[in-house]
Amino acid sequence: MVLGPLRRVGARMGRPNQFQLTNVTVDTPVIGFTGALGSGCSYLSEGLAQHFSYAYCSLSEVIHQIARKLFNDEGTGRLQDIGNRLREEHGRDVLVRVALTELNKRLPKPDSPARPKGIVVDGIRNTGEVEALRQFPNFFLISVQASTGLRKSRTIGPDRKFNSEDEFLAADARDRDEQVDDGQQVMQCNYLSDIVVLNEPQEGISPGAHGPYKDYITRILYKPHVSLIEHVSYGRLPAERHARPDEALMTAAYVESRRSSCLKRKVGAVIATPKGDIISAGHNDVPETAKACIDDPRYGWCARDVIQEELGQKLNHCPGCGTKIEIKPYSCKACGKELADYRKRCPNQDCRAGVELSYICPSCGSDVFREFVPGAGPERTGRLLDMCRALHAEENAILNLCKVGTVLPHLHANQVGLPEGCVLYSTTFPCNLCANKIVTVGIGKVVYAEPYTTAEAKRVLDQHGVKHERFQGVKSRAYFRLYG
Repeated sequence: MVLGPLRRVGARMGRPNQFQLTNVTVDTPVIGFTGALGSGCSYLSEGLAQHFSYAYCSLSEVIHQIARKLFNDEGTGRLQDIGNRLREEHGRDVLVRVALTELNKRLPKPDSPARPKGIVVDGIRNTGEVEALRQFPNFFLISVQASTGLRKSRTIGPDRKFNSEDEFLAADARDRDEQVDDGQQVMQCNYLSDIVVLNEPQEGISPGAHGPYKDYITRILYKPHVSLIEHVSYGRLPAERHARPDEALMTAAYVESRRSSCLKRKVGAVIATPKGDIISAGHNDVPETAKACIDDPRYGWCARDVIQEELGQKLNHCPGCGTKIEIKPYSCKACGKELADYRKRCPNQDCRAGVELSYICPSCGSDVFREFVPGAGPERTGRLLDMCRALHAEENAILNLCKVGTVLPHLHANQVGLPEGCVLYSTTFPCNLCANKIVTVGIGKVVYAEPYTTAEAKRVLDQHGVKHERFQGVKSRAYFRLYG
């Protein structure tokens, strides 16, 4: 990356949190869009702006302009590099500041009859951008989701973003979570979203087909969600508003997740009868008789991170080619402490911020501590989940059935167990171990909120006829705002 030009561009971007929309009123809806590559955020956000009088701005377009002007290269990797560098140099909300400052210049005055209904912010990919936009009282974040197969078909091929599936998968993995504060964090942005929309239109509904396009935007986005946001923002609550059963049950799963002591990821699950009655709940956590990782003197932090750090510090040579590992000193971004070995957390007792060294072997090109330390790589088959001390939310929900003595008669048999057709609502897609338990206990369907599925778990559920579907609708973060 050429840093000089980016620094000159960044000089006009101001300081973090130094921006405002002077040409909109306090009750104006501000709707953000986030989603994985090929999910169709721009498809929906541009449709909302085009057909429902919303002002549009794109965080990605800020990066595209820089890429065109300075590098003549708008490849996905280049765009990701630029976005990361801008956030690192100028604050994680830099793209929001630039995009909204430019948008503010185009907006008519609040008393103008041409004022927009609201503001659309497209291309959110970092939690710092979400935090910046939360300052607007009527900001809502929409997570746009689509199946991996459909996302591939939208982005791979001639005149599209990617030339091959491998190229797509590499960019998608980086986009999902780079595990650095300034990087791509779409998985975390999806977690922070207020509303989930599944964007899988029928073939042929394109932005050029105005009738079908507008009808589609109205059906999946405006009527069920945006119109409700508008009513709440302007204080005109519709009398008929009420939550769907699956929205209530998924909210219960998210509420359950907050009981988790896990420092990495809090997951919740509830099991409900076909009528929607909750019969069990669970969250990811250590066994009841054990101390949480942070309270256990053996660890004092995430046990898995502690074990990974210990294993990494024992690596003296690259396991791929045998080249000696020579780590150059680097610094903790939070406190500046100089480090010289593999770390998952800053050793400074007054800091203890998360840090992780990325060491590329000069001989074979392996990212040593991602590829060879068990559990360090999100896409590695040797993740060794058993290093984690916690039971998963889904298995805790299943075990809790036994603990409270839940033995209900089957609807069509003289046996005891779960009623036929019970549904498990989980904030994430189950792993394959939990999928085995779901099949064994007789749960008929899984509804999950986060968009990234596990291939092996999916095969287990499919082989045993357990349905699984993405959650769509209002999530717990906005549940009481929109239905309170």
